[in-house]
Amino acid sequence: MRQIVWWLAPHVLSAAACLLFAYGVAWLLACRKRKGIGQGILTSIFLWFAVAAASLAATGLAGVSGDLLRIEAVYTFVASVVVGAVIGGLSGKLVERAFEAR
Repeated sequence: MRQIVWWLAPHVLSAAACLLFAYGVAWLLACRKRKGIGQGILTSIFLWFAVAAASLAATGLAGVSGDLLRIEAVYTFVASVVVGAVIGGLSGKLVERAFEAR
């Protein structure tokens, strides 16, 4: 059992980071009282820049090749745009229906 936990720990951490990012986008949209796909994408890009700047400041670029850095930057940027579009498109719809049912 301990070995299975060690094997799955990186994958659980990756899933948790994605969920935390999506929660951050949803929270920023709710605080700014914004809805829509465009606002979701803009919010996710803003949050992506903040996270990228913080991680670059914390880790630096020591020992990371430029090609690997570009690959990481592009795929995380594309993923953040997709998350922003999904969260922005769903913002307000799920919660409003839950309150209407009461």
